[in-house]
Amino acid sequence: MNRSTLIAIAKIAKPQGNRGEVAAEIWTDFPDRFQFVDEVVLERGHERRHSKLEAFWFHKNRVVLKFSGVDSRSGAEELREFQVMIPEAKRVRLAEGTYYRHELMDCIVKDVRGRLLGTISEVVGEQGHYLLKISGDKGDFLIPFAQSMLVRASLEEKELVCDLPEGLEDL
Repeated sequence: MNRSTLIAIAKIAKPQGNRGEVAAEIWTDFPDRFQFVDEVVLERGHERRHSKLEAFWFHKNRVVLKFSGVDSRSGAEELREFQVMIPEAKRVRLAEGTYYRHELMDCIVKDVRGRLLGTISEVVGEQGHYLLKISGDKGDFLIPFAQSMLVRASLEEKELVCDLPEGLEDL
């Protein structure tokens, strides 16, 4: 698998317990998907490992993961900061008008008059409460990712057109 065909669904934060489990930040809006995941790619920088997921459970807003061959706390410690990746083809299909975070990254954002506001450099927030960090000539600013402000989204063109309230980009 090459990098462009993978998407991150979690990021390992720390060891959990003494048997090789790790606690990971959940990076998917569909945490139930872990029941259908058996093979993953673990990636940190240029380092990549293929691994089998033996078990998972949820604990304190995180997912605890147990990978084959990792049976000690020291083995789990080595996995700190790895992203847990799956093939993009296995992602959950979204309803029309909804988007994955990675699809929004690097999209240009224009206002309804066609004026370039900047490029999406980060998607911040939790499910249903996302903010888009726009990096432009005037610096960075945040806008709510709300259907009421989104006029048009073209992922093929990597472009969003938004109808923003007056002065929002100056906050």
